[in-house]
Amino acid sequence: MIRFEPLPARPAGWDDRVRAYPGKTLFHESAWLDHVLDIHPDGRIAYFDVMRDRERVGVHCALRVTRMMVPIHGSPLGGTGTNWMGPLVRDGIAPREVVDALARLFGPRHFLHLELSHPSLERGMMVSAGFQVQEGVTHLVPVPASADEAWGAMRSEARNRVRKAEKAGVVVERTDDPAIVDHFFAQFVEVYGKQGMVTPFGIERPRSLYQRLMPAGRLLPLRARKDGEVLAAGLFPYDERCIYFWGAGSWLRHQHLCPNEALHWEVIRFAAENGIGTYNMCGGTSRFKDKFGGQDVPYLTYHRSALPFLQTARRIYRDRHFRRLRTPAAA
Repeated sequence: MIRFEPLPARPAGWDDRVRAYPGKTLFHESAWLDHVLDIHPDGRIAYFDVMRDRERVGVHCALRVTRMMVPIHGSPLGGTGTNWMGPLVRDGIAPREVVDALARLFGPRHFLHLELSHPSLERGMMVSAGFQVQEGVTHLVPVPASADEAWGAMRSEARNRVRKAEKAGVVVERTDDPAIVDHFFAQFVEVYGKQGMVTPFGIERPRSLYQRLMPAGRLLPLRARKDGEVLAAGLFPYDERCIYFWGAGSWLRHQHLCPNEALHWEVIRFAAENGIGTYNMCGGTSRFKDKFGGQDVPYLTYHRSALPFLQTARRIYRDRHFRRLRTPAAA
């Protein structure tokens, strides 16, 4: 029988341990988990060995927080910028067995509300295991093995706008300058303001992303410059298989120079050079993202609560959060 065995702290060599499993993502790694704790200092990361009899067949980690006296187990938890987590197990281990074993931890000691998302979790199986489904989409761009192939895979509109940026003298730089955080955030605030929205976080979040992921070699910071001025800036976390569009901004007065297209083309070039096979642009139904190829695919999050009202409370909280973002910013 599969069981989850709690660990007192992050084991030594955690990153080597998770790397052994085929479903591992950036979001299971120590650098990302430390970033999550920076933005949720009231939480903790819970670590588990997944055992079958006396043999370890997998590992699991999750953010543990308490809201209104309700212990919540998020792997991942919405609002952390985490795409996928969930249990990691050897090939050949039945996912339903793993999910059922995790659900046996329901109770005040561990959690009363559980959230999971990982590509290996199949919708029908999760529904039959008692989970509700939150539907979304994300835009995935396959990255070919060479920059030339990647260039050809983009739509002509994207290529034309990248050429326009180059002819205008826009240069995209990969940088390790910590000032990239300030450039990004100032432009990010202006972009949200244009849409009549408030920013969903403060500068502490991108600063943590930079400070945690750069030393681990898990962040691509980019800036588009012309005549010494930074026109656009972005932060793009990555692992061996995927690079993610975490956030980018640009000055509205310079958008006619197409710095955003130039920025994303540089992400794709970086991925091709480093054998990273997918660019996850994180969110879909966007004409801008469609220009770079790929397609929208389902992004599903699964929720299960010990008490019926918790599902409703979580949905109300999520709805209020998004309504707050759409509240016009103060002048």
